[in-house]
Amino acid sequence: MQTVLCLNPTASDYIAPHNFFDTKFNNVDPGAMAYIMDPKPGWANPKDCVEFPCTAPYNILFSFKGTQWASNQKFNYGSEFQVIADNPGISPYLDNCKKEENMNAWICHKKHLAVLMFESNDADKEDRTFSPIYLSINGTTTKMGNKLNSMMDHMWDGFYTGQIHLTRFPGLVDAVPKSVWNITMTGTPPNKMTFKLMAQNKASALQLRLAYPSAQSRNIVKDGKIIEFNQWDEKLHMYGPVKGEFCGENRYIGVKNIFEFYLTTECELKI
Repeated sequence: MQTVLCLNPTASDYIAPHNFFDTKFNNVDPGAMAYIMDPKPGWANPKDCVEFPCTAPYNILFSFKGTQWASNQKFNYGSEFQVIADNPGISPYLDNCKKEENMNAWICHKKHLAVLMFESNDADKEDRTFSPIYLSINGTTTKMGNKLNSMMDHMWDGFYTGQIHLTRFPGLVDAVPKSVWNITMTGTPPNKMTFKLMAQNKASALQLRLAYPSAQSRNIVKDGKIIEFNQWDEKLHMYGPVKGEFCGENRYIGVKNIFEFYLTTECELKI
């Protein structure tokens, strides 16, 4: 099979977002536009990804802008569109996206699709995992949840694998400015983490909510400096809500132990 867009069959851990500008499609058959493979079921074994396959193929993002279509084309997706994988945890829940069965992918017409990258910075970041992790829009009542796995064990130590899994997670999100997303971990969250948002549209941004199992002092760090919590709100009896005014704006919700912070494409944040 030959297609314009496809994936490296060994890319289990991360496939960087691809941005295409001023592309012209000329005499491309509809069946040759793309084929986006699913994560390989064989990756789910103790030597590679453990309980379920590594999830990089589910979290690809191909963004097109300024696209041109020759008159001989049998299909036309317009000047701006995106190609994403058939990810059962997020793709069916995105508006303005349509499934293309022969591509095993979805064609979207959205402005703020992005890849959220986050990872542990703790000393045990290769020895302890806290996956599966689920990304979902806050308040979602459906089964929406982009399920993420740790990266594959690529180390071979004599007769055994090294049991080394880098806890770094790329996940597809719809980063509409001021949208609110939950990061739900099935293990204890790391004490130190890094977050970054990657999108063709630099206006993309989102608010993240991360629940912790216990109360502990935490801060957002940007460019090596601590970003203080929002001002205390006497009426709410808690720190003021995150309004999405700048990257790094944050607050901690006591009792519930939820850390909320705002992330844009213009900065990298650390906890």
